[in-house]
Amino acid sequence: MNTHGNSGSGLPAAHWALSLVAAGVLILTRAPASRAESPDAQLAALSKQRATLYLQATRGPVANLVSDLNHLALLSEKCRVDYGAQACGLSDKPFESGKLEERFAYYVKQPVEAHSKGQELKIQRRNWAGSSAPPSK
Repeated sequence: MNTHGNSGSGLPAAHWALSLVAAGVLILTRAPASRAESPDAQLAALSKQRATLYLQATRGPVANLVSDLNHLALLSEKCRVDYGAQACGLSDKPFESGKLEERFAYYVKQPVEAHSKGQELKIQRRNWAGSSAPPSK
């Protein structure tokens, strides 16, 4: 990258990164079906990666997560192609910004927070260690 924020190809760095993500999605969508996961497993893995990045961002700058964030963006866009935006926790509107903080918000923060707002906290006493309570109905 030169001092003007452009990659060697003359494209702005953010545009170059997004182009790389798009190319990766195309490659992944052409991958052989023999190694395909079940949709539930793929969506669960994506959610777990988002939660991990969300927690890591609380411990340090988002700039330290660029590689992992780009990988998650790639997997998220593949998920969008395979199952649709809503199933993957993404907005119907495609991501268009090149700013790192906005990419983090789009692929990590918004889906994690939307998922946590939709989750009902259910505590069951039968799951407590040493509890003699009967299973709740």
